[in-house]
Amino acid sequence: MHVAFIHNNYENLGIEYLSACLKKAGHRSSLVFDPGLFSSFFLYNKALGRLLSFKRKVIEAVKKIKPDIVAFSVISDNYSWAVELARTIKEENNGIVIVFGGIHPTSVPEHVLRHYFIDFVVIGEGEGAIVELVNAIEKGGSPEEIPNIGMRIKGDIKINRVRPLIGLDDLPFPDKDLFFNEYAGMIDNSYMILGSRGCIYNCSYCWNSVINKVYASQRYFRRRCVNNIINELLWAKERYGIKRVTFYDEVFTSDKAWLREFLAMYRQKIGLHFFCCLHPLNCDEETVELLSVSGCTAVNVGVQTINPDTRRLVLNRPENNAQIIKSLELLGNKKMFIYSNIMLGIPNQGERELLENLNFCSRYKADLPAIYWLRYYPGTKIVDMAKEQSILSKEDIEAIECGAEYAPYAIGGNTYDKKKAKIGNLILLSGIIPAGLMEKIIKYKFYYLMPSTNLLFPVILVIGALKKFMQGKKSPFHYLAPGEYAAYYLFYIKKLFLGQICPRK
Repeated sequence: MHVAFIHNNYENLGIEYLSACLKKAGHRSSLVFDPGLFSSFFLYNKALGRLLSFKRKVIEAVKKIKPDIVAFSVISDNYSWAVELARTIKEENNGIVIVFGGIHPTSVPEHVLRHYFIDFVVIGEGEGAIVELVNAIEKGGSPEEIPNIGMRIKGDIKINRVRPLIGLDDLPFPDKDLFFNEYAGMIDNSYMILGSRGCIYNCSYCWNSVINKVYASQRYFRRRCVNNIINELLWAKERYGIKRVTFYDEVFTSDKAWLREFLAMYRQKIGLHFFCCLHPLNCDEETVELLSVSGCTAVNVGVQTINPDTRRLVLNRPENNAQIIKSLELLGNKKMFIYSNIMLGIPNQGERELLENLNFCSRYKADLPAIYWLRYYPGTKIVDMAKEQSILSKEDIEAIECGAEYAPYAIGGNTYDKKKAKIGNLILLSGIIPAGLMEKIIKYKFYYLMPSTNLLFPVILVIGALKKFMQGKKSPFHYLAPGEYAAYYLFYIKKLFLGQICPRK
């Protein structure tokens, strides 16, 4: 059978793994891609997004290739986009089967299946489930008992149990050709890879607090063996000529023994610059040295807030301020570009706490303290907490579970506040503003003069470029560099106006 995956904005590792498994089982897969110009996680402008919309082109592309099944991998941020497309595709393509998977359907499968045009949902890990589902549809069999599948049976919603977790080393390498053939720069500029799935922590606002409940009887966090990852990267170097690597593991440095073994082999056999995420509890002198000598040029270290009560009681993060400071100081001694996340919009977070964060970021500098707004995601622990405190109403939670609002946490989440945004933008710039000057800005409340417009994306591009050329911090970007983003936009604007929307098989 022919399965067409529809996706927007960026490369999707989940889709690549599903495609690889389907092809291994003898099925066909293709990608129909919406670049999401000015409608992306970082860069959003409603008017330009409408002007440069690819939605109708995507619908026509599906008609052209005539797949048997259309599949979406969705998070809450792109759920409304996927629902709108799925409805039209179902209405204009008689008999087509539509499947939704990803963390949003995993979190609230019943809400997703309320839509008559969505035939099945895949819950949790989908590699085994999607192959069994496609096999059953091809043979005219019943998918009613397939683990990890949800569906409607005579109008009633049925959600099946989840199967045992996959051994990550048993999976085929992800089908990178899907996105490489669509736009090579998504793959060769920075090769996206996961060495693990899940997280050893359980932060209240994160999707891991949902997936850990789904797999409550199993340990969701698993790591691939060193040889398996190295072999994939060797294959990628030969096949795609990759220039650098982006490790999207939740906490890349959580296992010191694994890290020593992996980075020794990485230095010897791969030798490319890379980006990774780490946690203050997994950042010591040895870890930082291992990263530095192995080609790590950019890291993301989670801070969120320096208020210990908010961090522990609201966010469920166990680290203390001393550990955060130590991490920033150790990393600051190397030529790695440091991103530190600061979260805005946390329940009961007032101006005083934001100013504490601003003062902290000014004293203990990262290259870029990236500000992100809390987005309430369905099923997360922080939603229950906000409900108990009457911060969220029943109607608010229903809207969250329906995924009606497009509000990625980089551009405002569903907690945006103009007054807080002014302080947030100053936090964003605190890495390049001298501490003495910042003290005066805070003392005289000059932060009220800051714009409330989201500055995250342009500031990342500008500061990254400045640090690269003025301080020698190589490859400071965790995904695409400014020129690579510009090339991406120019490529798709040209395709849009020349009508060159060609789905790839």
